[in-house]
This record gives sequence, structure tokens and C-alpha cells, in this order.
Amino acid sequence: MVHENRLTAINQFIEHCRKAPFYRERLPDELLSSIHEFKKIPLTTKEDLREISPFDLVCVPHKKLYQYHESFGTTGRPISTWVTKEDIRLHAKNINSGGLKFTKKDILLIRFPYAISSIAHNLHFAAQSKGACVIPASSRTTITPFTRVIDLMQKLKVTVLAGLPQQALLIAETAEIMGLEPSKDFPNLRAIFTAGEALTTGKRKLLEGIWGVPITDNFGMTEIGSGAISCQFGRHHIPGDECIFEILDNQLIKEVESGQIGNLVITTLKKQAAPIIRYVTGDRARILPGKCTCGEEYSFEHHGRSSEIIKLGSRILDCWDLTEIVSSFPCQRFWVAGPNAEGLKFVVEEEKSGDSVSTDLINNLEERYKLKLEIEIVPKGTLYDRKELFEVAEVGKPRYIYTAEELEQKTYLKPVKI
Repeated sequence: MVHENRLTAINQFIEHCRKAPFYRERLPDELLSSIHEFKKIPLTTKEDLREISPFDLVCVPHKKLYQYHESFGTTGRPISTWVTKEDIRLHAKNINSGGLKFTKKDILLIRFPYAISSIAHNLHFAAQSKGACVIPASSRTTITPFTRVIDLMQKLKVTVLAGLPQQALLIAETAEIMGLEPSKDFPNLRAIFTAGEALTTGKRKLLEGIWGVPITDNFGMTEIGSGAISCQFGRHHIPGDECIFEILDNQLIKEVESGQIGNLVITTLKKQAAPIIRYVTGDRARILPGKCTCGEEYSFEHHGRSSEIIKLGSRILDCWDLTEIVSSFPCQRFWVAGPNAEGLKFVVEEEKSGDSVSTDLINNLEERYKLKLEIEIVPKGTLYDRKELFEVAEVGKPRYIYTAEELEQKTYLKPVKI
């Protein structure tokens, strides 16, 4: 949602954006007189950014460019972004406004990839700006396999672990195989910082239960940097003076009603090097009215990628919906889902021998969600080969959703490499 009192800041931002070749022909010549005019500015798409990368979004002199990042390019040509030193400070300020307050006593182990990606660098600077010590363990590297991460966490008395939610889960699995109990054998650990995939309510509860510490989560992306950060009460909030979040309908024309799920569009009001106006992120999200205990007036929920959904007739299920259902199962750590002939199928790894889902539970879930459910419990190790935890360090973002044909052909038996 965009209020009229933001108009002055928007006009100043647009004046800055005119310095970029990409925006010179896309922006109105005159100052905007209303928010309605702001909403007429053409949307910026991922394809736009791919075509103009790496230089045509830059709005500052070359001497002010401080760092360069790219998206991983897993879905097409990589998208470039540049940052100034002021941009990095801004992202750090946003991270430090969340529920995790770094101190000089903290030792932070960062398990995000450092190569090309931005979150590791933003978090690294945020922690050090508060006097914390950083261990740049990284991921997608053979230098720090999961077993070495466990060793570092114990011998260096790590107080904060940072990585994808899936990394936090796999590190816990590794520790358990090594005979350790995550909630007891890392006594110095006080918090976990996550980013990179949707942290649903169910996934948060699962990880906090395993590790016994609270989670602070950051919603962001290479193109915008740090976006919404969760407070000490676990709800995400938008940095109102830094970003505009719009939630648009499926035609990307008008905003959905308050509290409804739609397509996330972001404008970065303070980003200097490569700002973005009305960027279609490809994410499903919603903004919830209602004052949070922390004092913020609105909360933000990231429901996952718009491309990662299951359609059942006119009904759409995203990762948030699926994780909510899984959170009722006795085993929740590793699962995949997809449509079947009658409704929705889950394939779930057992966590202890004999795990099962009772007929009563299935009936209750079907009644609650108005869906026909098939739940297949498979032996531990079916979806993730635990031997690889002791051999390699790479892990991609997890894939949860498969087509009916893929489930039938058991394609999920070849998951993203750990």
C-alpha cells in the first residue's frame, strides 16, 4: 500500500532514478502530483533486468560503486546489481532493526554463499557494525562440509548461526547423526538467522523446536538487498522509509484487498547504485493490518514463489499452505507434494521408525482444508541421502512441489544435491 504522504520521497527518488539509462524513457518528465500517477509508472520485470544488466540501471558515478552481485541465474540469464558503501550500510541497518540484536559478545557463523550472492555480505557487515565476530563459513564449497560446520560451532562457541532454513535443518541432521542433540550440545547458541526461502509459521516452529533458540528471518533478494525483517515476535515488517511494497492482482493492474494474497511488487526508495521502481518480484505475499506487539502497524507474509504453486481447479496452494498441512504430521522435516487424481499427495520421510498418519488425522485435515489427501510415509533417507552430509558441502534451495507425473515416476528420488 502507498500513502499520499510518501509523495515527496517518491519524487526525490524518481529524480535520482532518471540518471540510469533504463529509466530515462520510462519516467514522467514532471513531478508526480498523486500516488495514482506513481501507480501508472510501468512495471519492471526480471526480463527487463536481464536485458539491461550489467550497467543500464546504475545511477551513480563509477567511482561510487563499491560492490557487485548477481542472481544465481538458475532460471535464466543472471541479473546484475551494484551497491555503494551507503547501500551496504542501509541493508545492515535494516537487518539490525529486526529481532536479532548483535552485540560484541556474539560469534556469528555465516552459512550463506559468499560468491556473487549478497545476503552473506550484508549480514557480515551488519554483525561487524555492532562489534560481533564473524566466521565466513559460506556454503556451496567443499572447504566447509557439514561436519566442519559442527566442529566450528562447538570449538568456537558460536552464538548465532545464519543460513537457509534448509541449511539449519541439515546441520541439525548432521549433528544428530554424530550423536549430538542440537538443543543441548551447542550451549552458546542463542539465535538463528535465516533468509533465502519462505520461512512459514510451520517451518519456524519446526526449526525452533529442534534447536531450542529463536529465529530472525530476512526477506530480500539480490535485486533489492534486505527487505522485510522479522521482529522479536516472529512477524516480518517492511522498512517503510526504504521500500514500497505493493500487492497486485494476477493481472498486475490493481492492488488486492487488505490482507489478501497477491503478487509482490517492490520499489527501493533509498537504494543508490541500482534502484528499482515497481519491480515484479515473482513472489506471492500479503500485508496484514493489525498492530504487532513490537509496535509496527502492519506485518508482511512471504508465501513463496508465484511459480511454485499447486493448482487444484480454481484453488491455488503455495508453500505456506503446504507447510501448514505438513505441520500437523508426526514427521515434518523432509517432504514433497503435488497433485494427484483426487486431490493432493504428500511424500514424507519418517523421522523415527513407525511414524504414521492415522485415518482420523487425515479425515480431520481433509475436513479442515476441504481437500482429498494422500499421505505416503517413506523410510528415512528416501528424499535425502544422509551419507552425502559427510562427503560434500553444497546445498541448493529445496524443491517441495512436483507434478503428478513426477510423483508417479518418483522423480523426487533425485533431489537437489546436498
